[in-house]
Amino acid sequence: MLPELLSVGFALAPVWPALAAIVVALLLLPGTRPSERLVARITTAAGWLSLLSAVCGVGLYLSHGPVDYRLGNWYDAAGYSFPLVLLFDGLAAAMSAFIAVIVLTTVRFSVTYLHREPGFIRFFVLTLGFAAGMQLLVMAGSVELLFIGWEFVGLSSVLLVAFFHERAMPVQAALRVLVTYRVCDIGLLIGAVTLHHWLGSTVWVDVFARLPQHTGAAAGLATALALVFAAMGKSAQFPVGGWLPRAMEGPTASSAVFYGSLSVHAGVFLLLRAAPLIEQSLTARIVLVIVGLTTAVIAALSSQVSADAKSAVAHATASQVGLMFVECGLGFYTLATVHLIAHATLRYYQFLRTPTALHDALWQQAALGRTDSDEAAARWEGLALGQRRALYRLALERFAVEQALDRLVTRPIMNLSRLLDRLEGGLLALHGRQPEAGTGAPLPVMAPDMNGDPAFRPADHGAPEART
Repeated sequence: MLPELLSVGFALAPVWPALAAIVVALLLLPGTRPSERLVARITTAAGWLSLLSAVCGVGLYLSHGPVDYRLGNWYDAAGYSFPLVLLFDGLAAAMSAFIAVIVLTTVRFSVTYLHREPGFIRFFVLTLGFAAGMQLLVMAGSVELLFIGWEFVGLSSVLLVAFFHERAMPVQAALRVLVTYRVCDIGLLIGAVTLHHWLGSTVWVDVFARLPQHTGAAAGLATALALVFAAMGKSAQFPVGGWLPRAMEGPTASSAVFYGSLSVHAGVFLLLRAAPLIEQSLTARIVLVIVGLTTAVIAALSSQVSADAKSAVAHATASQVGLMFVECGLGFYTLATVHLIAHATLRYYQFLRTPTALHDALWQQAALGRTDSDEAAARWEGLALGQRRALYRLALERFAVEQALDRLVTRPIMNLSRLLDRLEGGLLALHGRQPEAGTGAPLPVMAPDMNGDPAFRPADHGAPEART
């Protein structure tokens, strides 16, 4: 009886924030605006209930070990089924409790931080949606359920980056995040499809049980590389990590919970969850090590030359996540899990403290006579002048990775899209049909952002964009 109660309690962890988000959204339907106090109480209650559910999961794991909790099939037809299955193991229990604590802390912080902000209610609805998606992501017992949580996390991330949508830069940054997520999420879809055709299931427990009889298959390599690609996009790894510093356009609280602690580590969690799959492919492990080391070096150097505190912390975050990729590639999964939780806690605190970064630097200088900037400058002075200038310029330009992607990938794809768009309009004209709305319309183009890097924006041949 007790295991069943604990299982039900743990299964409700993503339900509470989802219900709270629906309740807050329904309060807006009559055209009235609920008070900040009411929204804060609903959100806080959902946070505490989610934390209680996470504690049930920890108790379940400690008392009964891993539990594969199956709730039946959501969809079953033509030999394919969509199982509703949750996996309660040590990784899920630890991550669920950690997520609940971080979200609850963020809610308490944001009630004061966003007081009288016009988007106060919108922020909490998106935060609740993110909490539900993140809990579902870590508890999912199948790739399909993980993908649903993965998409909820991505959608809420994009909308919070564009939180201050009255300005051009947050919208451009959100578009960049959206495009990167959508492209890299193809890897997760491919992984699910190949798993289904290769092993006949996407339930993690069944997949891991059937792996020993299907080693060395090409489908295993394809699946592992697809999951690695998906993790690279969500965790801002080389060469698709240029979106992370741009995501700092959102509120400090969302930057802390998304890009300091939880969302940016979702890719690492995917690698930890799919560890037995990745272990089967030496190629995938080598790719993880190469990508992680490259990101760690580039992001660490870029962090040293960043002009603002949030971008510096963002690059430092990507650097540490790169080391977690290396740890997963080398098979140190327990170390990667501990590194994830410890690093997420540190970055979360640092992001919340960034508004007082100048005060902290002055306090440190008064106490020690030196600041982090002084120490960083001293490290640069250890190089010869020519080497220092070359390396500094490369770090400042983020090693021209985004310019290369723009020239070699983005522009050719956009040009091909325009060509196909024109061909479609021409074929419709030949058949005497009017092009539908949107056919032949200007497609998004790449334009330099405030930092001189390429960024997506809608094509506009009229008045220039307003800049603030």
